[in-house]
Order: sequence, then structure tokens, then C-alpha cells
Amino acid sequence: MKAQHSPDEEDPFSNRSTIGCRIEKIKQDIVETLRKAVDVVSRHAGSALPEPARHRVKVYILSLPARWAAASSPSQASSGSNGTTANGMTREEETGWKLLTFAGESLQMLSGVMTVVGDTLQSAEEWAGRLGRSKRTSVTGLATPESSIHEEKDKENGQEMQLDN
Repeated sequence: MKAQHSPDEEDPFSNRSTIGCRIEKIKQDIVETLRKAVDVVSRHAGSALPEPARHRVKVYILSLPARWAAASSPSQASSGSNGTTANGMTREEETGWKLLTFAGESLQMLSGVMTVVGDTLQSAEEWAGRLGRSKRTSVTGLATPESSIHEEKDKENGQEMQLDN
């Protein structure tokens, strides 16, 4: 006669396997998303950013592996008989923490890249403004709300000037 287990008393090895599979899937998602983001940045940063900004973006991207290695200090490879690592965590827990650290470092890297691109765009808009040009238009050629307001004010000022003559 087999003893029946309650749902809370699942086989710990089966539960570890399930957790390990979920961690692997999450890792694949993070790596794939990061690859896509780095690919887009790499393709467009070279032609769209000035040299200092390109260099900063390159440094952010290339420093990710070293920053991750420093942030996720390696644990000893030895494991106990109960499946725990030298730091007392199970291999699944340790892998989960390393993955979380990698995701955090990746997010910081992407945030830095976004800051560089945003600062460059803001600087370019200010420079264009000093030259007397209106703000950028959208891809479809339609004016942005800011440029529409400026155009309306220019028209109003032009009409007032005509009335004064």
C-alpha cells in the first residue's frame, strides 16, 4: 500500500527540477532581450551619436560582463550531500540569485545607454533651437505638438504685424 502525499509534501528533487527549468527559461528570456537591445544600439549608435557618446555607449555595453562578475562573487564549487553550496544555498537558489544579479546589472547598463542617448538628443535639440529651428518632427513628417504651437504663434504674430502696417 502506497502512502499518499499531500500537495505540500512534493518530492523535493522534482520541485528542484521544476525550479531549475523555470530559472533556465527566465535566463534565456533575459539573454535574448539583452541581445536584441544591444543589437539595436550597436546598429544605430555608430551613425546617430557623436564620438564621445558612442564611446560611452561602448563602455557601458562592454563593461557588463566584468560588472556582473564582480557583483556575483563566485561561490565555492563544492556542494554538500544535501545539494547545498558552500554558502548554504541550494544550487537553484544560487543560480536564481546570480540570474537576478545579471538582470540588475543588465538593467543598469541599458539605463546608462538610455541616459547617453537622451542627453545627446536633448543637446541636439538645444543646439537646433539656438540655430532658430523648431523641434524635431515625427517620422511621418507630421509636426510634433510643440512645433505646431510655435507655428500657430508665428502665424498670429505675422497677422498682428500685418495689422500694424
